[in-house]
Amino acid sequence: MKFPSMFRSRAAIVAAGALVVGLAASGGGAVAASLVTSHDIKDHTIRSVDIADGAADHRVIRDGSVRSSDLAHGLSARLARTKQVTRLGGKFTATNATVSMTPDGVAFGPYADGGTAGGSVKFTGLNGMKLSDVKNLVYYMRYTASNDSGGVGVPYLRVFLNHDANDAIFSPNTQSPDPDVAEGPFHEWVATSGSWRYDDDSGNHPDESFKQLVTDHGNETISGIFISTGFSNGQNLSSLLRWMQVNGVTYNFGG
Repeated sequence: MKFPSMFRSRAAIVAAGALVVGLAASGGGAVAASLVTSHDIKDHTIRSVDIADGAADHRVIRDGSVRSSDLAHGLSARLARTKQVTRLGGKFTATNATVSMTPDGVAFGPYADGGTAGGSVKFTGLNGMKLSDVKNLVYYMRYTASNDSGGVGVPYLRVFLNHDANDAIFSPNTQSPDPDVAEGPFHEWVATSGSWRYDDDSGNHPDESFKQLVTDHGNETISGIFISTGFSNGQNLSSLLRWMQVNGVTYNFGG
């Protein structure tokens, strides 16, 4: 049998093969009689590039039949480093009622006056560890306002230290040479590759590299990591947090 060009991955061919088997067994019925299970898949053969969107769905793969041993080592490890967060609680909490979980992610606002109002998501998964233990911090967000906030309304990230007595802040609008702060589109901000300030939320002093920050304050103890919108600038300011990555673990928010 020659498959058309749409079947470019092994997963799609497996799905099509299972469907053909089912049709043959049922005399042309619409539902496959034989489903692909773990026994039909050679261990470690399924890779991320093999699975196209919608190529393998519940009609051809029996629920719960694909095991971790069926996945290539890289894909299995990648899935283990991805967590789905469907509610705020536990490691992730909201600082006030203006921050809430939605099917699309964590929503902040809207704040009629983004200069005087705002909210945060607090992550406590690294509490008690040292600032030097932070190897990777990334967050993926968008924000909007009914006016041009000049980039000051952009969501920012802070690491609180020493029982909240001090904090280090990553502000996208102070990154050099080209701040990535356009209102509307989603942005992937890699905080640990950017510049920071210590005990200087208002931005009165120059930024320094994350490496220098750790050199100066690496032994200080983490008491919370916050992603915030507001208390900055912008009219009818709002934002949406889709995912956050901490030391290689990606937390996806929403449904």
